[in-house]
Amino acid sequence: MTSQPMETLGQWKVTVWEEENFQGKRCEFLIECPNIMERGFRKIRSIKVENGPWMGFEYPEFQGQQFILEKGDYPRFEAWSGNSGYRTEHLLSFRPVKCANHSDSKVTLYEGENFQGRKFELCDDYPSLQAMGWCSKEVASIKVNSGA
Repeated sequence: MTSQPMETLGQWKVTVWEEENFQGKRCEFLIECPNIMERGFRKIRSIKVENGPWMGFEYPEFQGQQFILEKGDYPRFEAWSGNSGYRTEHLLSFRPVKCANHSDSKVTLYEGENFQGRKFELCDDYPSLQAMGWCSKEVASIKVNSGA
């Protein structure tokens, strides 16, 4: 298990169930779980995110298809897989999404694909890229340099 500084505990909380519709074995987590099978579960089929965003993974050790899980109830796999066409019916690992301090976040926008062409670095919220000097109506690629 990964130890967390005391000030971050409570920022994340998720409850998972082994069966759909919040049935069967259940367990609450405040920190990541690299392999739910090590906790005596066969799989996760329903989830309730109470605090913080989480990332759920199809396989143990944070591998396979990944799904963003924001605050709310996920009674069945369709609730987290949506209309993506990817129908993972269970999750086997998950972890909280830890965002850097807002002042530490940095994102670079690129005019071309594969981080090519004109670039623009963001360190704050921008309601209008054009007002900040980005002339193009499109962003072809984005690199997250720090933060989330």
